[in-house]
Amino acid sequence: MAESHSPGQSTRHSWRLRSGAVAGSLTLLLGLAGIIAAVPAQAAATAGSTWKVVSTPNPAGAEISGLSGVSCTSAHACTAVGSETASASSPGAPLAERWTGSRWRVQSTPAPKGSASSNLYGVSCASARSCAAVGTAFYTKGHRNVNLAEAWNGTTWRVQAVPNLGDGALYAVSCTSAKACTGVGFYDNKTGLPTAVAERWNGFAWHTQAIRHPVKRTWLFGVSCSTARACIAVGYQNSGTGDAQPLTEAWNGTTWHVHSVPLPKGAPGGALSAVSCTSPGACTATGSNFGGTAPTLAERWNGTRWRVQATPNPANFQTSFGEVSLDGVSCTSTTACTASGEYSPGGLADYFIEAWNGSSWRLVTTPFPVHFVSGALLGIACAPGRCTAVGAWSGDVPGQQTLGLAN
Repeated sequence: MAESHSPGQSTRHSWRLRSGAVAGSLTLLLGLAGIIAAVPAQAAATAGSTWKVVSTPNPAGAEISGLSGVSCTSAHACTAVGSETASASSPGAPLAERWTGSRWRVQSTPAPKGSASSNLYGVSCASARSCAAVGTAFYTKGHRNVNLAEAWNGTTWRVQAVPNLGDGALYAVSCTSAKACTGVGFYDNKTGLPTAVAERWNGFAWHTQAIRHPVKRTWLFGVSCSTARACIAVGYQNSGTGDAQPLTEAWNGTTWHVHSVPLPKGAPGGALSAVSCTSPGACTATGSNFGGTAPTLAERWNGTRWRVQATPNPANFQTSFGEVSLDGVSCTSTTACTASGEYSPGGLADYFIEAWNGSSWRLVTTPFPVHFVSGALLGIACAPGRCTAVGAWSGDVPGQQTLGLAN
């Protein structure tokens, strides 16, 4: 899968793409072990939003582990997915962990038969006993990446057959029931151009849906379905001239259609990484804009149009080597959303969290593991009473570990 896609590609997207790239090896992105980074000061905590680091296990023998996505059906039931590998030069393998209300436990997760490497990027649970996870699998034969989907039935994970249109991956999935899931991503078409894709699970099989492509280069990285007939997918598009532009598409139960998305005044471009909908007329999407003074981006869908919301930025965001982006978002109501952010101050990956209270976004105090050097939050999910964020981090010893936060 090609990696040189578009100006302004966020570090989260880069991490996800590289994790399934050369021969399926999982590339260590999150830091230069042995270089201790100062923990950045965050704004004062919002009331009721105290976060803490939660212990997440790492598979035995894995030098590199990371969690890319998480889904919670209650404060006591969450599933997170990602990948693990024995070393930076070893093939990646799928990783799934389950929060039982008191601890995280590693689940046995199969790899597709014949694959050289595989990774899970997104997960959605319709209930504690029904989850779907998506990602990519690499096959040495043909040297190609193909879509990967796995299902949890409350007891085991199993690989599902999913169509492929070309060298590609699925990056996010949203399920409203065990018989209704939508997965999105992109693939390289016959001319080598990245092309957005949507796949639909009907309880029996995955099917590719016809989706609109406003320009020749389109990517989808997030999706949220509030009902089986109402989904919003987000990403970005690039005509090949100038900066990338945000892309949102809506599913009405019959067809996908493109929404117009505004940008903050003066921003030359932007990208959306994640979306969360509490109803067909209430969605929040987050990502980054390419303006230099306020790079984080949040937009609100009211059922008719998207509107830009003002978002804060970490105090040291201008030292970031990469995009400053809100790469995950989860809403429990129209007045309660939480977003996880990622940037690279001084060249080392770092993270932050913001909260929406119905009128404004605010930075909240974010904890870090002891001996933290670099890290990223790659997924967030909120259930009534608790939010969970997951990712990966590196410390002052070699390797990369799973990361979990909760409030």
